[in-house]
Amino acid sequence: MSNIDRIISEQVLSWSKRQAKARRNQKTEGEWPVITISREFGAMGRTLAKEVGKRTGFKVWDKELLSAIAEEAGADERFLASLDEHRRKAIDDALYTSVMGSKLGNTHYFRSLLRVVHTLGAHGKCIIVGRGSNYIIKSRSALRVRIVCPLKKRISYISKRDDISEKDAEKLINARDAERNDFVRYYFKQDASSSHQYDLVLNSGVFNIDQLAELMLLAYEKKTGKAVPLVE
Repeated sequence: MSNIDRIISEQVLSWSKRQAKARRNQKTEGEWPVITISREFGAMGRTLAKEVGKRTGFKVWDKELLSAIAEEAGADERFLASLDEHRRKAIDDALYTSVMGSKLGNTHYFRSLLRVVHTLGAHGKCIIVGRGSNYIIKSRSALRVRIVCPLKKRISYISKRDDISEKDAEKLINARDAERNDFVRYYFKQDASSSHQYDLVLNSGVFNIDQLAELMLLAYEKKTGKAVPLVE
């Protein structure tokens, strides 16, 4: 059994036990569609994903996706980290893969990303952060969320978090946002900042993490017709 299959199997067993306890009067557990989170850098999308995951028991797939993709692709996880939501120029990719092998290129990374995310989408009960997952997951019942925040507040947050100057924080934010937007434009031919692609756009500059989590779970219930039993 592969690593991703083992992780998913363990997660499904854990969910089944929790749902059976929370819904012991129901005959079936039912399907729990995935949540995808797209985010501006520094908007605390990862923090929100973890909070919602903690409340619901949904598995959060963020950096964990790298391990699953690396195994699926048969590639070095450290190298894949350089492709994760980044994209080298096509000529650089052609030169690199001609020397290092086809399993280490942008195209192979993307194919593996698609297969892994589709697998997670089929199982449900998880939160997928970034990687264009809102475009990959085709289910109409999935909840697609975008987290934004005013630049000034993101600069302040990243400056304090990383202990760097606000000038350096702004440079980092602009670079990361550009990389993520380029990733989406290149692979999906879309504009990540276009609000109509999401079911819900949340501003972390207005609401705190607890409030954001509550709003996301309310939207999930309204869209799916089911309230997720919270983990005690």
